[in-house]
Amino acid sequence: MEEQEKSIQEELSLPILLADRVIKSAQEAESSLADCAELAKQAHKLSHQLRCAARLAAAAASLYDRPLRRIAADVSKNLERALTLVRKCKHGGGVLRHVFAITTTADHRKVSSLLDSSSADVAWLLSIFDFDSDGGGANLSLPPIASNDPTLAFVWTYIAAVQMNHHHRGRIDAANNLASLARDNDLKKKMIVEEGGVPPLLKLLKERASPESQIVAAGALLCRE
Repeated sequence: MEEQEKSIQEELSLPILLADRVIKSAQEAESSLADCAELAKQAHKLSHQLRCAARLAAAAASLYDRPLRRIAADVSKNLERALTLVRKCKHGGGVLRHVFAITTTADHRKVSSLLDSSSADVAWLLSIFDFDSDGGGANLSLPPIASNDPTLAFVWTYIAAVQMNHHHRGRIDAANNLASLARDNDLKKKMIVEEGGVPPLLKLLKERASPESQIVAAGALLCRE
C-alpha cells in the first residue's frame, strides 16, 4: 500500500523541531562556543521563518506545496548536520577538547554556510507566496536550492502565482510566462508538468467570468502537448 503523503504542517514540524534542538544543544556546548553560538543564531532565524511558513500554509485557501516540501526536506538535512556538529561540542576537557576545536573549525564554517542557504531558500519561499507587496507580480529572484537549475525557480514561481495569486492579472501573467517556458523546449514542458503546473492551469481555464483567463490557460496547456 502506497504511503500517504505527509501534511504540510507535518513536513514543517520536523525542521522546526530540529532548529529548536540545535539551539538547545548549542547552549550546552563546552567547546567551539563562538561557533556554536553562531549556529544557534542561524537556527533561531530559521525557526522563525519556518513558523511563518507554517502559518501561511495553514491560512492559504489553495496552497502550492511543491517548493515548500522540497525546501523543508533540504532544510531538515542541513539542520541535522548542524545538530550533529553542536552535540559533538559537549564533551570532556583537556587536550582532546583543544584538538577537537581545531579540527572542526572547517565543519562549522561549512554548516554555517548551509544554514545561510537554507534561510535564503525559506525567505524566497515566503516571498513567492506574498502577492500583496508588489501588486501581485511574480518574484523572479533565484534561491540557492535552484542555483544549478534556475528554470526550476521560475516554474515554481509561476505555478504558485497561477494557483495562489488573488490578483486576476497576476494569474494571467504567470500563465503566459508558463506558456513561454513550455515553448522553449521539451525539458521545460516536462518540468512544468512534473512540478504540478497542469491542475492550476485547468482551474484557470474554467474561470468563465474571464474569457482572457480561459484563452491564456488554454494556450499554456496546448504548449505542453
